[in-house]
Amino acid sequence: MSGQKIRIVKKNDEFSMEYQVGDIFEIDSTWYGGVNVTSRTGIPLSLDKEEYEPWEEEAAGEREVDRYSYELGVMDVFCEMTAAGVKKLAMSHPCDTRQERNSYLPEVKRLCEKYGVKYYPEDEAFITELFPAQANRGKYNFLFYYTDDVLEEYLRLKEEQRRLQETGGYTKQKSYETACAFGRLLSYSQEGIKRLIKKAAEADRKE
Repeated sequence: MSGQKIRIVKKNDEFSMEYQVGDIFEIDSTWYGGVNVTSRTGIPLSLDKEEYEPWEEEAAGEREVDRYSYELGVMDVFCEMTAAGVKKLAMSHPCDTRQERNSYLPEVKRLCEKYGVKYYPEDEAFITELFPAQANRGKYNFLFYYTDDVLEEYLRLKEEQRRLQETGGYTKQKSYETACAFGRLLSYSQEGIKRLIKKAAEADRKE
């Protein structure tokens, strides 16, 4: 079954932003309750059978959404969630180059004006246990937030991590605490944070 494609028809994990209804994934492997796929950001996803249906491009007769439009759609959702107070901080998907990230800038400005939120172009990804390091190191993205204190807290966390790494104080426990603090800033529940940390560790072990 590996290599076949499925389309998401239902979300059982309400905390995950790695997949949405309508997304199409290629199957990596199967398990007794469903299939395993990989999100666009490199995070492995285990999907239950009730969450997806088989998908064939020819049979569907649909035009696959291009990446640029897809990423803008994701950012639109994140801006709306930030404006509504659902998320304190939101991040766009990582881009491989600064040029690629900046190609979205005109539309990002439009979205932020539309929803009344702010953006911050991140040129140095915040690497923690929350997300796979291999999918984020050396990447570029946008941060979305409503109030300046949120960005200040994010930058403070990054600076604290840097200081501890330089002084040898970035222990395993401190690394975990930093990931949890980052997750809370992104408005994930504690259970959601634990799941993301576990998935990120599994993804990094495969590298």
